[in-house]
Amino acid sequence: MDCRDAQFYLRLRGHATDELGPDVTGSLDDHLATCPACAADGRAIAVFDRAIARAMIAVPVPSGLRSQLVARVAEKQGADLRRKAYRAVAALAASVLFVGIAFGIFTKTRPKVDTDALVQRADEQLSDPERSTREWLISKKLPDRLPDEWELDLSLVMHRVKEEIHGEDVPVLVFRSSDPRDPTAFAKVYLFPNNGRFDLKNIQDAQASLTTARVVVGQGDLRGVTYVIVHTGGPLDGLKQFRRSLNGSRA
Repeated sequence: MDCRDAQFYLRLRGHATDELGPDVTGSLDDHLATCPACAADGRAIAVFDRAIARAMIAVPVPSGLRSQLVARVAEKQGADLRRKAYRAVAALAASVLFVGIAFGIFTKTRPKVDTDALVQRADEQLSDPERSTREWLISKKLPDRLPDEWELDLSLVMHRVKEEIHGEDVPVLVFRSSDPRDPTAFAKVYLFPNNGRFDLKNIQDAQASLTTARVVVGQGDLRGVTYVIVHTGGPLDGLKQFRRSLNGSRA
């Protein structure tokens, strides 16, 4: 170790002896043993450090200073705790107020069930089912009639609903049977607008063991809609109990 390094470590030794490590301490002691100048500097630094330590210990501490310091610290901590508590209470009050306002808005914006409107709508459907069904079709932006080849009796419509098919809502008319001997028979007319939501190019008739499906692509004033009727029974006589000709109803 040379003198420059020895001078550097001598200044650290008085403040951080434990941090120098045995290797540095050993090298420094070996250098001081062979270098009188650095050894004298080391003794002078040690004498100065001891004098400073004695002077600091000799400074009189005012009576009650410790209790005053503790009180000041406690007062500051108390003020900090009070500020935190005030902020927490304010945040809680704001959240409660926000929830209350949101709940009030949600309550006011929720639609209310009007039973008078429900029975009025049911009465309209029963008193004039054909007109009610035509108005429903118009409200869905659809033609107000169905394909003529089926000759369906609109007075037999039981339900006008939307059925989800492949994630899309499709308007559906559900017909009841006019034959009391076959009360479970039904016919469902699906109305697919040609708006690109479905691929209708290769749609075709189908038949299963209990039901039949027929397809009509709308023409003339029915253009833009593909009609699919699914009904009980076979393709030849399955529709007879849903037709106007059988029930004597007017178109």
